[in-house]
Amino acid sequence: MARSGFLIIAVAVIIMAINFERASAIKCWRCSSDASNAAFCNDPFDSSIISEQQRRWSYVDCSYPPGQLNPYGPSNTQRAVCKKTKQLVNDRYVISRSCFWENVNAPRDECMHSSTPSYIKTEFCETCSTDGCNGAAQYGPIALLVAIPAVIAKILIL
Repeated sequence: MARSGFLIIAVAVIIMAINFERASAIKCWRCSSDASNAAFCNDPFDSSIISEQQRRWSYVDCSYPPGQLNPYGPSNTQRAVCKKTKQLVNDRYVISRSCFWENVNAPRDECMHSSTPSYIKTEFCETCSTDGCNGAAQYGPIALLVAIPAVIAKILIL
């Protein structure tokens, strides 16, 4: 019995480790209200009008910056976050949602202080660090997958 309990715990720990790596990835909305077929990206964000194809292209994994040599290695200075900006571009408001990599000690509104060309005025810029936080609130199923092995192991050991 003790051996089977150990085996169950070992399997649960392995599954948790695999799922924790997946759960640490962040997914963000990537869109701009000035693009064709991107009305959902405007303010307020409207997930009810997103087609399945738009969802596949616009809800993306932002775990690591493009071009990073080792995408699986942790960075001590940068973290992946979601970003939402509202800018006045040539007298027209544009809402953008994207992935962003910021300094781990950066305040949420640090992007407000980024320099832009004279024809762009940033009125709002904020970063956040939960899935889909730069659009509609979403909770990923991965968080549940992390907890299930621990609960099963706890039940079987008692």
